Amino acid sequence: MDTKKQRKFLLLNLSLVAFIFIVVMFVVESTGAFGITYKSSGEGVDLFASVYHHVLNNYFEETDPVQLSKEAINGILESLDPYSDFLEKVDFKQLEDDTKGEFGGLGIAISIVNDYPTIMEYPIEDTPAHKLRLRAGDAIVEVEGKSTYKMPINEVVGMLRGKVGTPVKIKIKRGKQDELLVYEIIRGKIPLKNIPYFGEIDDGIGYIKLRRFNQEAAKELDNALRELNDKNVKGVIFDLRNNPGGLLISAQEIANRFLPKGDLIVFTRDRTDQTREYEALKPANMPKKPLVVLVNRASASASEIVAGAIQDHDRGVLVGETTFGKGSVQTVYNDIVDGYGLKLTTAHYYTPSHRSIHKERSIDDLFEEAELIEYMETPEDTLETQDKFYTDNNRIVYGGGGITPDIVIKETITGNILLQLLSQSVFFDFAVDYTEKHDEIEVDFIVTDEMVEDFKTYISDEDNFKYSIPGKTHFDNFSKRVALEKYDSDILSMIDNLEKALINKREDDFEANKETIKRFLKQEITAAQFGAAERTIASKDWDIQLQKAIEILKNPELYNAILSSGFETGAKN
Repeated sequence: MDTKKQRKFLLLNLSLVAFIFIVVMFVVESTGAFGITYKSSGEGVDLFASVYHHVLNNYFEETDPVQLSKEAINGILESLDPYSDFLEKVDFKQLEDDTKGEFGGLGIAISIVNDYPTIMEYPIEDTPAHKLRLRAGDAIVEVEGKSTYKMPINEVVGMLRGKVGTPVKIKIKRGKQDELLVYEIIRGKIPLKNIPYFGEIDDGIGYIKLRRFNQEAAKELDNALRELNDKNVKGVIFDLRNNPGGLLISAQEIANRFLPKGDLIVFTRDRTDQTREYEALKPANMPKKPLVVLVNRASASASEIVAGAIQDHDRGVLVGETTFGKGSVQTVYNDIVDGYGLKLTTAHYYTPSHRSIHKERSIDDLFEEAELIEYMETPEDTLETQDKFYTDNNRIVYGGGGITPDIVIKETITGNILLQLLSQSVFFDFAVDYTEKHDEIEVDFIVTDEMVEDFKTYISDEDNFKYSIPGKTHFDNFSKRVALEKYDSDILSMIDNLEKALINKREDDFEANKETIKRFLKQEITAAQFGAAERTIASKDWDIQLQKAIEILKNPELYNAILSSGFETGAKN
């Protein structure tokens, strides 16, 4: 992907942990694709070689042959689809690490904040970063003597990761401290946990959050299901929200934990119309216990395979929002010269009811959808235009644009100031600042009015939060136009008063969204001080999708009715 598009992605909400980048990672296996009919490449190569030769030798400036080749390769792949990609050495290595489930590193999750790589959540326990008490909000300003200012995040990750037991020297900017913190950290073996939290979320109700699908995901799920079975829970909530996918084989294994041996989980179809089926290969770990699967617009690829199989076989109830709609399969080729990689779309996949959930997109479409996710805007309902399919129990399901859950519950955020606070990651920044000053905070703390006032004071500083009126760019252009046209002073005064009135609305907007602001403060302060698991527990009381899942599992009559013949998915709640 070209660097301009990478930079644009980094401007999007980073709380999704680079969702769009990760969603294109869905792979079949390390090398090769099945059912390929090889074509002669001679004619195309001759044409390319002829042009390449002239550019390399006759262009008026010197050109780098390797870089020229990479640009040509990227040009070819960009003409295909958003998910086919040429992988630089560092990107290929990171992809291999992520799918294997462990790597040598520090134990931190980073994203770009204010042009520097920043630790975004509590470090993984018992890792080098955790032992040295690195914390959420720490900005890594230097690695091995090299400034990280505006450095691409993949390059930073490549420098931080390395062979277990080797040192890496970093400099940290913490909060408003003037002096940089210097660490020489010995890299450790970092497990890439797929399940950040599982447990009994409510009386008799188990909960499992699955973050990704790598080689270790099924083993982690086995452990979670075993412990929940030991607690004799009445039902389980399986949370696939914001899960961008991973390995196809992992999706097969995960679905098999709930589906009996022999059930079709997914099948793929390549360009020759050849198909390959993936079935449940062994008895299910939890074949009958009531199950609710949570999904949203950032559930993609492997998440959609699992959700689609469970829905088509009427094994559980799906709750949340229509999923992303990535029904294509990528094969990663590791036989490219000099350690590079190639990720190429080689097939589409279909759920057991034979529906494709793939939604065709360009790379620009991905940008637009990432912005929709960032601002929690709700896309138009398109069920009436989608093809109908039928589950084992003859329930109606839809294909062609993601997996539509049985019960649709959309989480929306309203209020101009709230949207701006989220898009600028202000809650995260404040949480880091607050926990630094209040290290004594307990996990069951309550967000008081005093804390809200502290937050209001924090965002009154323009260094922390830049508030703009709705449609400010258009308003400024209109004001300039009016001034150029030399309208009388009364009209100019009216425009000035309108702008002041809109700015003053900020206070009303804040008060109207005070309870929601408390919610985000609770989430981010909990995550910064105690980690992702505690954040999940803290979110229970206001997570409307999770609350609906608990309600369904506590009502066997409702649960069975949703899974009965004739029920149509997409019921609004």
